[in-house]
Amino acid sequence: MTRKNSNSFDASAYWQERVGADADLAVVGHRAMGLAYNSEIYARRIEAMESMMERHVDKPLEQLRVLDIGCGSGFYTAFWQARGVREYVGLDISSRAIGHLASAYPKYRFVRADITEALPDTLSVRGSFDIITVFDVLYHIVDNRRVESAIANIGGLVTEDGRLFIMDCFCRRNYQISKHVIYRAKDAYLAELRKNDLALADSELLFHFLVPPIAGIRIIDLLVGGVFNVFGRGLRLNDRLATWVAAKLRRLDARMRERNVSMPNNELLVFARSAAVHD
Repeated sequence: MTRKNSNSFDASAYWQERVGADADLAVVGHRAMGLAYNSEIYARRIEAMESMMERHVDKPLEQLRVLDIGCGSGFYTAFWQARGVREYVGLDISSRAIGHLASAYPKYRFVRADITEALPDTLSVRGSFDIITVFDVLYHIVDNRRVESAIANIGGLVTEDGRLFIMDCFCRRNYQISKHVIYRAKDAYLAELRKNDLALADSELLFHFLVPPIAGIRIIDLLVGGVFNVFGRGLRLNDRLATWVAAKLRRLDARMRERNVSMPNNELLVFARSAAVHD
């Protein structure tokens, strides 16, 4: 993952414009599909997250320190609050998002920072967090060197017995699908995390058909994305239809997982310190 991208995409400006005080799942999720469809997407994410936490988090949640990288709309802020987490820090590149969330959740701390750059002193203490989440963030970092910097920063913040949860799109090869999205090979992620003393402890495929990409091949995924955009225009106008379609695809995805059908797509990965995984 060391080859430098020739890309001048301004991530800070993009997310400042996209994620503001009115951001909801339709903004931070699959924008073509609307709120009702995205609600099913995020319900599946929560289902997988809770399953992983049962397997990998032994302490009561109220005793844990949580860092949510890319807190955006605050969807996962609400998730942690509902589960009794007391020490939570939300980090985001958008000052608009940070300002909104700080007002909405005054008991939690929010920091405007770029995870690919030097972190504020309040976040740079090694081994500060028991749980770190990086959900749909890394594929939006289109410069490979910045991804390496982000992973190094993240790796230094996990406690010795902590867990890092990553949701991302993993493919067999790297390819860029838009100015703000680049899908990378899963092996490259695992190698970069191992360099930072983090080993894969568990993984689960999130989607087969509910959310693109579905092939890991640029031309196919661009075509599928176009289909989603076209149908999304209709689904945004009819919440009942959108919910019905999304629920059907979610059940189809579940049957595919039950049959152990795998494909390049969104996954939830859990990492732990290498010594803890190998013990």
